[in-house]
Amino acid sequence: MTEKITMMQQEIFSEPEVLKRTAKACRAMQGKIREEFAKRNITKIITMSRGSSDNASTVFSFVCPLYSGKLVGKYHPSLTTVYGANVDLSSTCMVIVSQSGMSKDTVAVMEDAKARGALTIGVTNDENSTVAKGCDIHLFLDVDEEKSVAATKTYIAEIIALYLLTECVGKEVDMCIDKIIAKIPSVLALNDDIAAVAKELHERNNFIILSRGTMLGSGDECSLKLTECCYIFNRSYSAANFMHGPLSLLAEGANVIMFAPDGKFNDEFISMAKRIREAGADLTAFTDIPEIEGLANRSIKMPHGCDKCAPVLYGVAASLLALNIGKAKGLNVDAPRNLKKVTVTL
Repeated sequence: MTEKITMMQQEIFSEPEVLKRTAKACRAMQGKIREEFAKRNITKIITMSRGSSDNASTVFSFVCPLYSGKLVGKYHPSLTTVYGANVDLSSTCMVIVSQSGMSKDTVAVMEDAKARGALTIGVTNDENSTVAKGCDIHLFLDVDEEKSVAATKTYIAEIIALYLLTECVGKEVDMCIDKIIAKIPSVLALNDDIAAVAKELHERNNFIILSRGTMLGSGDECSLKLTECCYIFNRSYSAANFMHGPLSLLAEGANVIMFAPDGKFNDEFISMAKRIREAGADLTAFTDIPEIEGLANRSIKMPHGCDKCAPVLYGVAASLLALNIGKAKGLNVDAPRNLKKVTVTL
């Protein structure tokens, strides 16, 4: 009997092609972004987002300062929608990241930010959404409608859009977009291996997810996907923050997923992997660091890439892990309970 292909799986596997459209659409807006930044003397960049979009914004908050030299802060929507904060947003660019562009709180924050003098840049997958039509500049993801409730291709597309924004807000930088997109098929080719890992893990009811630096957003995204698609209680930590209290969770029966790309944090990741195993906890590693492959109970050998590549490649792997655990549990990953594509929040 042929296995049914879920919408979530179709959307993940469409990424190598649809992301080319994301890149084309966003590159077309780079000149206008540079022009507006200069004209308005923009000195501050903040993001406003929720859910998977907020995880993409976390990636942006690392890569933009790292490569363009421009700091990025996060604006909490309730500052506007609940507290009515009187915030000075002059010389500020607010980047509103929302795959639908329709959430009421998102729209309210955008309108308030414009009234307070901010340059507003919307990042959405709907050209006709309220955010797309209301913001000063729209970065269109252009990845077709995402029919599965869980964001997969839109999450990766948001990172690509924010990388292209990074290229034009500070010092000149090439974010290697085409090379990154070209590497995604090498992660999709790991799906059978990830499915085998998922069969080992699907009956476990708790996970600790560890990552670090530019990887933190995709670690958080893995956490969100395991929660919404698989109904598994888990928490994502920076490997550094994990040392400040949560380390006490390491013991027999603890299940750890580590996203550990080869790079600046190798020594820390290796040290943490040793501590996990010494504590009797179970370790699943997504990595291209040989020492960690040897320490883990099971591992997925990830393709090698630079810090720019890692959030995208490991973000794709996170989606595949959640997809396969959800399927192994017999769940409808396309329509998780209690959830809708457009979320209403205050």
